[in-house]
Amino acid sequence: MFLKKISFYFIILTMVAAMITAISCKKQHTLEGLKTNTLKCMTINVWSGLDYIGTFKMGEYESPDLREKRYQAFLKEIARYNPDIIAINEANFLPDYVKRLANDINYDYIYHVGVAGLKIGRCGIPVNLKEGDAILARKGLQLQQVGHKQLSGGGIITNYFSFHTEDATQVLIGRVIVNTKPVYVAVTHWHASPFDTPHSRMLLKELQQKFGYTDVEYQEAIKKLEADNTWRKNEAKLMAEYCKAIVPEHAPLIVMGDFNATPDSPEMQYFLQQGFRDTHIHHSNTDMYTWNPLKNLNIQKYYKVDTNKNFESLYTHVSKIHELEPKRIDYIIVNKSISPDKIINSKICCDTIYDGIHLSDHFGVYAEIQID
Repeated sequence: MFLKKISFYFIILTMVAAMITAISCKKQHTLEGLKTNTLKCMTINVWSGLDYIGTFKMGEYESPDLREKRYQAFLKEIARYNPDIIAINEANFLPDYVKRLANDINYDYIYHVGVAGLKIGRCGIPVNLKEGDAILARKGLQLQQVGHKQLSGGGIITNYFSFHTEDATQVLIGRVIVNTKPVYVAVTHWHASPFDTPHSRMLLKELQQKFGYTDVEYQEAIKKLEADNTWRKNEAKLMAEYCKAIVPEHAPLIVMGDFNATPDSPEMQYFLQQGFRDTHIHHSNTDMYTWNPLKNLNIQKYYKVDTNKNFESLYTHVSKIHELEPKRIDYIIVNKSISPDKIINSKICCDTIYDGIHLSDHFGVYAEIQID
């Protein structure tokens, strides 16, 4: 009997020791992460294909068949660049879009709804809008969500229900493990509007005089221009503060997305001055516009309108002209924990024509970043 008890306790101790060893090994594996010295990153606004006009249902520019062709083109571009991390904006309908993409490329993902209107689950209006941002990462990177903050728009927006009636923006932060080192990754999408520049103000005055807009319409346009640019400046401020609050000091952070701001805009300059740097590497004779009406087939097909006429408002008129001007508004940005010499490569991506189409109305950004 005594020997049986000894054997029983021995078996129990052996099992406990095996469990401890397994847990220890699992923990060690968790800390390893992907073994690489260089992270290949891609960011692209994949374009919802909606015109954002409507209550019960938003207008759609294209047929389901064309939307599927764009999705297949995206898969080809991913295969071409083989990125470790992908940030996407305007993924719609969520979570279907990001789940399908993650399954097709065998990546982990995190996402958050950004704009959805009045929704409980999949039900609500507009019926075809449940759009947001996502981060996908190679499975070895062990992607986890560590933070999310709504930057503007008011109301309530979650992945399960939403109640808001105006444009809303956000930042989503995840963490990956590279050679046992935590690396933070964020995706954001800022408010879109014409820029408050001397050019825009001069254009407003010229349009007023040429097309007979009233002084009241002119003043309303100026107020709207100022309000929309203040909106984006507040987003920059909130996002910089939130990133500093969530990301530990000295930890690497990579921020990607559609900022709807040019490099010299006040909001982008403010954000960069808070301890960030643009990964853009200038190459002579290389076009770095990510919004490019001169080349993008989707902009040319769906956005081009006759601006030599009156619109419902002066501000709408200048907005339409703004849409047809090329600009760099999509970025991969890093914090100061990643020095300039660690940015190995950066260039435009997602600008290839597949089967006669571009995969989005934006072009994307690709960067290779060395992680110590």
